[in-house]
Amino acid sequence: MHVILTGATGTIGLPVLHRCLETPSITRVSVLSRRPMEIPTGYGGRTYDASKAEVIVHNDFTQYDAGLLEKLKGARAVIWAQGVPQNDVKKGEYIRITYDSPMAAAKAFAPLAGPNDPFTFVHVSGEGADPTEKAWALFAKTKGRTERELLKLAADSAPTSSSPSQPTFRAYNVRPAAVCAGKLYPYPDRQRPLAYRVLGPIMTPALRVVSPGMLSPTDEIATVLVDLATGSLPEQFKADAAGKLKGEGIEAGGWTMRCHAIRQWAKLRGVVGM
Repeated sequence: MHVILTGATGTIGLPVLHRCLETPSITRVSVLSRRPMEIPTGYGGRTYDASKAEVIVHNDFTQYDAGLLEKLKGARAVIWAQGVPQNDVKKGEYIRITYDSPMAAAKAFAPLAGPNDPFTFVHVSGEGADPTEKAWALFAKTKGRTERELLKLAADSAPTSSSPSQPTFRAYNVRPAAVCAGKLYPYPDRQRPLAYRVLGPIMTPALRVVSPGMLSPTDEIATVLVDLATGSLPEQFKADAAGKLKGEGIEAGGWTMRCHAIRQWAKLRGVVGM
C-alpha cells in the first residue's frame, strides 16, 4: 500500500513516519516535505526498511501540479500531520496552513487511488475543533472548518441511487488533546513554544492523575492514524464495511475521533504510551 505523509518532521508526523516504516502492509511512503530530510532506519532496537520511503521536496501545499500527482499516483491514503501553533504565525498564514493546504490536497489526491478504491484522508485535528465555527479561538474555528469541509467532500463522493458506484473519497478527523511523548518512537528534538516549555512539565503529570483520557501520547496517535490510513480497524470500532466508526468518542456520523477514543483504540492494539 502507498501512503502519503505530511508534517513528517513534527511532533506527531515523525512518530507516524516511524510507524509507517515498520508496518508491513505499507510498501511505499511518499513524504511531502518543504526541505530534504533523512529517513530513519530504526529506533529502540527495531530496524526499518528505509528504502520504501521517498522524500519529495514540495514548497507550496496549496498547489499540486501534474508532475507531482504522477509521482503520487496509486497512493491510497494521506496522513495529514502538517500543522503549526496559531500563535507562531500570522492569522492569514495559519489559515493557509490549517485550512487551505489540506483542502487543496484533498481535492487533488481524491482521484489517485483508482475508481474502485476510495482515497482515505486522515486529518490530524485537535480537541476543541468546532465545525460550527462559533468558537472564539482561531484554532477551533479553522480546524473545525477543515473538519466540516473534508466530510462534505467525502459526502459528495458517496454513492447515490442514481450513481451507485464506490465512493471516491473518505475522510477521518482525529482529535488529539494534550500531546506528549510516547515510548515507542522518538520525540522531535526542536525548540518548543514558551507556553509548552513552562506548562508542559506541570500539566502532563497532573493530567496523568486527574484526566488521563485528555493526554495523547505520540505513539498512540501514530498507531491510530496509520490504522485508519490502512483500513486496519479494531472490530470494537468498526461500524460497517465502508470504514465508518462507532463507539464512545466517535462523532460526526462515524468520521471524527475524540482524544479518549484514541487512547482506547491504542490500548486494543497493545500500545500504551505512558
